[in-house]
Amino acid sequence: MKKKKICYLTELEVARLTKFAAEPALAHQRQPLLDELLEHAAIVDAHEIARNVVTIGSQVVLLDEQTGESMTWTVVYPPQADVAHGRLNVFSPAGHALLGAKRGEHIHFTTPGGVQKAMKVDKILYQPEAANDTSS
Repeated sequence: MKKKKICYLTELEVARLTKFAAEPALAHQRQPLLDELLEHAAIVDAHEIARNVVTIGSQVVLLDEQTGESMTWTVVYPPQADVAHGRLNVFSPAGHALLGAKRGEHIHFTTPGGVQKAMKVDKILYQPEAANDTSS
């Protein structure tokens, strides 16, 4: 059995995720994802998070090794999500798969269209914790 990756979250992030998961119209979709995240989460101080780990607010370059295509995405909370501008909802399949991934690792997810994707975390261009920007 493959070991699940650890997702590093701060107390503030857990509070925000809990708030967004409880939104009445979307709770049935988001709450199970939040439960899964929390099951594999380490709640830590922002300064304890390694720089090579994808967190909420991280901007990453992903490489589709099948097509050679690379793309830059930022994992964000639902209100900031905008796929057309590379801003992935943390509750989306790709956003969920990215949390806790490390540079060099592969993530696997199913797109909303049903396509299975496997992508490599090629670079972490920005991580809020590494930049000491943990307010947003």
